[in-house]
Amino acid sequence: MSYKNSEWFNLDEVKDGVWFISDKTGANCYLVEGETKSLLIDTGWGLANLSGQVRSITSLPVDVVFTHGHPDHVNGAFQFSDLYIKSEDEKLMEMFYDKETREQIINRFKEILASDFSIDDWVNAQITKPSHVSDGYIFDLGNRQLKVIECPGHTAGSICLLDTMDGILFSGDSLLAKPVLMNLETSMGLKTYLNSIKYVNTFANNFNMILSGHDDKPVDPIIIEELICGVSDIINGKIEGKVEKTRFGDALTYKFEHTAINYNEDCL
Repeated sequence: MSYKNSEWFNLDEVKDGVWFISDKTGANCYLVEGETKSLLIDTGWGLANLSGQVRSITSLPVDVVFTHGHPDHVNGAFQFSDLYIKSEDEKLMEMFYDKETREQIINRFKEILASDFSIDDWVNAQITKPSHVSDGYIFDLGNRQLKVIECPGHTAGSICLLDTMDGILFSGDSLLAKPVLMNLETSMGLKTYLNSIKYVNTFANNFNMILSGHDDKPVDPIIIEELICGVSDIINGKIEGKVEKTRFGDALTYKFEHTAINYNEDCL
């Protein structure tokens, strides 16, 4: 399958060898190029030729790691072979390679698909079995290393990745300026999420920029302290969100100065 990448992908080299790849659905991927290997963080919906876009940037071998198993992060996995995910989200990822599920998903995007896009190929796509990562796992790219930091909350197997050389935290959907979605069926309780972001914050001296799964620009790490304080106050009953309708159903939403969170009252 062949696509005009300019119709789908916006590219920005955030730092030398670190590429911000966003697609027209609002899903972000990141390519980090080292001396001996490159690492692709997430793959979006897979509705265009991401592998070709990656190959236009680097000729090095590419490993692919997923910040979590939701479809807007893993549905492009079929375009690659060397896949990594935290074990807790492997079944979630596999669910989005069920043919019936993919037939339902693709209906959301029919209006924006390229004319030469093969729906049948996408619906029937399969993936290689991913390897598992755990907290502290290191992706060694030669001249730079990225460290896995576990961050259960948004999903059970959510992770962040820390690039200490460039001071970047790749946060997936665990830390965003846009609302953090803790109101999903796959979300864990706020107490679990709070412990996770407290743990991520122990690495705060090693990064000065957050690159998230859906924000259109780098995010100030100040959101971590905001979320720690705010989620603590929600759990302790000091503050409460307002009911808002989301595309995932009604949720309580609390808006902080630089970020926000959606959650359910019965899942603290």
